[in-house]
Amino acid sequence: MKLAYTALSPYCRKVRMAMEYKGLDFAIVSADHVTEVPAFNPRAEVPVLIDDDVVVCNSPDILGYLDRKFPQRPLYPAAAAAYAQVREWERFADTQVDPIMTVIGNWKFAELPPMPDGLLGAARRDLVPMYDRVEAQLANREYLCGEISAADFALYPQVGSGAALDLPLDRTRHRAVYGWLRRMRDRPEGQSDLAAAREWWTNRSQKTTDTERVNWGTFRLEWLLANGGVEFFADQVRTDKVLWSVGPNNNARNNPAAPDWVKS
Repeated sequence: MKLAYTALSPYCRKVRMAMEYKGLDFAIVSADHVTEVPAFNPRAEVPVLIDDDVVVCNSPDILGYLDRKFPQRPLYPAAAAAYAQVREWERFADTQVDPIMTVIGNWKFAELPPMPDGLLGAARRDLVPMYDRVEAQLANREYLCGEISAADFALYPQVGSGAALDLPLDRTRHRAVYGWLRRMRDRPEGQSDLAAAREWWTNRSQKTTDTERVNWGTFRLEWLLANGGVEFFADQVRTDKVLWSVGPNNNARNNPAAPDWVKS
């Protein structure tokens, strides 16, 4: 198996940690730039799992595939209600926390104009009730849903990035979240993830990441536009600084692995 991966993507980090937790044998394929991805994803996004002739895109789909093929150390519980709870928390990480962290994080690696006024404050404001919710969930648990699961691997890269993005936890208000963060970081998967992230940033100048154009994505773009980023984003579109996954100018699909029906 191969995992198309970049340490910039929390979804890639989620999948890598989950695969390591399951004890799977796989190779990492660097995919900092869309043209490096060794298999076609219609949205030209990572992670992408290549398992012989099977290609799986989208991190929850990858984890679901892995659980079915390798049932040991499951990422999702078998019981219906427990499964729904894990998916709820995974979706919370992927669609509510990620937009905030990734939008702010774009200013750390991309060549962008100054951040719109109030955007960082909006991020801090919106994260507080989210962390309050996680705090309540972790009050009597070591992990989000009891046993470690896909939910923990999804949320950890998000929360773990907060300090570097000037979005730190309030250790007094969110003691349980901070304790969980440390438990996740101390695990073998957390240590591997931390090493990969540090390596990326240490060698940032050698990476092939497109720093001139950003793929904002759906939930991320919604949060940006809802918090004062309309004129900023309009200027990015006008100056061709947006990496589109779909539409008539779907420049993100400039991928040598794309099949002929896409190229034509």
